[in-house]
Amino acid sequence: METNYLAYLVFLAQLILLSYYYPTKIAGRIKQLLQDYPSSAYPKLYPQSEAKLLAGQQLFKWLNWGILIVGTLVLGMVIFMIEQETKTAGQLAFIPLFLGLGQAIPYALLELSNFKQLKVMRELNTQSKRQAELAPRNLFSFISPTKVFSAAVLFVTCVVSLLYFENFSLSNELMILLGALLLSNGLFVFVTINLLYGKKMDPHQSASDRVKVIRANLNSFVYTSILISVFFIFNKSVDAFNWQHIEIIFNSLYWQLVISFSVGSLLRGTRLSEINFEVYRA
Repeated sequence: METNYLAYLVFLAQLILLSYYYPTKIAGRIKQLLQDYPSSAYPKLYPQSEAKLLAGQQLFKWLNWGILIVGTLVLGMVIFMIEQETKTAGQLAFIPLFLGLGQAIPYALLELSNFKQLKVMRELNTQSKRQAELAPRNLFSFISPTKVFSAAVLFVTCVVSLLYFENFSLSNELMILLGALLLSNGLFVFVTINLLYGKKMDPHQSASDRVKVIRANLNSFVYTSILISVFFIFNKSVDAFNWQHIEIIFNSLYWQLVISFSVGSLLRGTRLSEINFEVYRA
């Protein structure tokens, strides 16, 4: 019974954190950006105008409010079914995962919008000569070797654990899990290489700000990689150790930690007060 109450609280925390707390932080950041650095003084900062940014902010806001309302109804349904004993917490463990996928959609759309803005910014950039940068390009200039090593060890541990739970036979389910694990980590490696050695996404960005962005992104990738490995190990451990009664709690905590270490790391690592906005003046 106590486990069920804990599950309700953790589920509620997922709703608040992903669909209210971080969206509010992001909306406040955009509002501050528009107030302190208007397009009249910083035209290079808005390649698609302030109105476009405001429209994206409103879409992000209302999507999150809609998901928050739907999620609250889903939470009520979960509580009702568990309390009426029509379903167990273990049978409903998938719900926080699917809700988390829905909660991630506004963040993905926001990132896509940012990518498009940067693309337009590069197209409008008339500076033909690339400026030399003194920013370090070595991976460990941006992130602790201990963090990278920890992620690598957990990745290997996860692969071995998945094989162990399947008696080292490649079932369809195992191949899907291994494929997802390799794909996600491969994506992190690809983006990391592009961040370190590729062209600047933001052509006006100062060298020091680029270092901050790279550092924040790499920390986000490493933490997320670790969480994915832990999640996959736990996922296969549920049946082996009869942990179905806490699976719903773990699934909810997984999404909360992913967003906290990805979105949270980026927000903390790129504070507006520490960014050089002079490069965006006319």
